Amino acid sequence: MTITQLEYIVALADIKSFSKAADFCCVTQPSLSMQVQKLEEELNMTLFNRKVKPLEPTAEAIEILGKARQILAQSKAILSLTKGWATQVNGTINLGVIPTIAPYLMPKFLASFQAKYPELIINISETTTSSIKSLITEGKIDIGILVTPLQSELVEVPLYYEELFLYSNAVDGFENILSQVNADKLWLLEEGHCLSNQINAICNVHLSNRQQPLLTYHTGSLETIVRLADQGKGQTILPEMLVGFLDKENQSKIFKMPSPVPVREVSMVHAQSYSRKAIIKALQTEIRAHIPEHWQSNQNRNIIPI
Repeated sequence: MTITQLEYIVALADIKSFSKAADFCCVTQPSLSMQVQKLEEELNMTLFNRKVKPLEPTAEAIEILGKARQILAQSKAILSLTKGWATQVNGTINLGVIPTIAPYLMPKFLASFQAKYPELIINISETTTSSIKSLITEGKIDIGILVTPLQSELVEVPLYYEELFLYSNAVDGFENILSQVNADKLWLLEEGHCLSNQINAICNVHLSNRQQPLLTYHTGSLETIVRLADQGKGQTILPEMLVGFLDKENQSKIFKMPSPVPVREVSMVHAQSYSRKAIIKALQTEIRAHIPEHWQSNQNRNIIPI
């Protein structure tokens, strides 16, 4: 079993074509096919169902492919150390960012970060927390920017602590804000988004206690949630960074939560094997340079779990 063979089967699993995987790996198709067949013979297992199109890994191969991705990630980490990449900000970085952070944070720092590090190629994917965790484990994403703590084996590098506010068309005065939250008027992001879990924790809302809605709208967009909350005296919980993007009329519908004020912790996460410390430090420094200084301390903060 060789690193090259593992690279070939991972490419096949991702691209689902022998010819295209061979092009991706810069080898001939017969050469790639021969190496895959040798690995199958060594493992005494068929890794791919060649009778279907597009090509699919067999059920038995799924776990092997997961291990192969981990081994390749470790291999890249070793190579990066020998090339001095741990101290350089260049090459390629694959970022995963959750939808409740990406539209508001990335425009703040991305242009200046690119200008400072023109030799760094940045690929950004906007997706959910669970997806980012899986993609990091598989070696498809290097660093995630999301809400923590995750209670996982991933390394977490805190960036800032962001206050959460109530957005409502139906608040009568400023006293007892939480008591005025109506579970059946509360708009949440679709299942899988950590902000929805935090809202449940803040408001002690359980979906099982809500009446069967007449309308269900599956979205990962906070802007859509705000527009929906504007109809029928709806409500939701919004992170502070989004508040600055609202117009004056909508900002009048923002209400500060009672003490202890809930905040969400936003961090960079990466695998323990990821060795490009200079990139991690450069990202952390640039992001913190574009957010309020008082966001950067977790002292006396009521961090809401996800």
